Amino acid sequence: MKKGLFYKVDQHKDIFHTIVSTNYQNNSPFPHIRLENLFSIDLMEDVVENIYKNKDTYKWKKMCTDGSDFSKFGDATVKLTDYLISDEWVGFLRELTGIDDLRPDKNWYASGINVEPRGSHLEPHTDFNFRKGVGWRRVNLLLFLSKDWKKRWGGQNELGHQNKDDEYVCDKKYNPDFNTAVIFSTSSISYHGFGIVKCPKNQVRIVITSYYYSENKGPHTNESYSTNYIGWDKRRKQKEDYENREGTGFKEL
Repeated sequence: MKKGLFYKVDQHKDIFHTIVSTNYQNNSPFPHIRLENLFSIDLMEDVVENIYKNKDTYKWKKMCTDGSDFSKFGDATVKLTDYLISDEWVGFLRELTGIDDLRPDKNWYASGINVEPRGSHLEPHTDFNFRKGVGWRRVNLLLFLSKDWKKRWGGQNELGHQNKDDEYVCDKKYNPDFNTAVIFSTSSISYHGFGIVKCPKNQVRIVITSYYYSENKGPHTNESYSTNYIGWDKRRKQKEDYENREGTGFKEL
């Protein structure tokens, strides 16, 4: 598991953490970072192969797995998902974000493997931020597994803000490239989503989402128990293919 990112950490720990954490904290429109080549290619390819084997038979909940049992997707997937809630990984996230009491959700509530076919979309939104008995949701991890993803296929991960007219504005777009991750701090202004997925029908956008919590509420002010969708940007609202595309959804292309 210690290839890519963690090889770098082991070799240049102090320098690496300082640079990455500084970049994370200073990034806009809110603290975040994109990291490449995180894990063993062999392991990641095994995960993807098993997801494709099961994508047409698994009972997805809003295109996401339900619960913490990933055994149907093979040993490599279990190893990967176990690692994303491990002390080592969460320790890295604590150093990255500066949130000392950050902890994983070992129940994988509303997170896990997301399989998003052609026609999928995710309207810009902020997330629920509190769970009783768990704490305040502080950090999101998006780990992308789509191989050879073309930019023309859409589905780019977006981070943005609301302007003075309460319109969503996209500030950053990241292609959902294989073995890359976007990690960001959640708050009342951490607007994110992705546009229409336009890949061929035999392809899917794949991302593993994992959420991390703390007792400290950080920038959160009020408890929110649901997703807050704010609508597409002004340009896309005028496009025919974005009509009636709300929330977390799918519409045939």
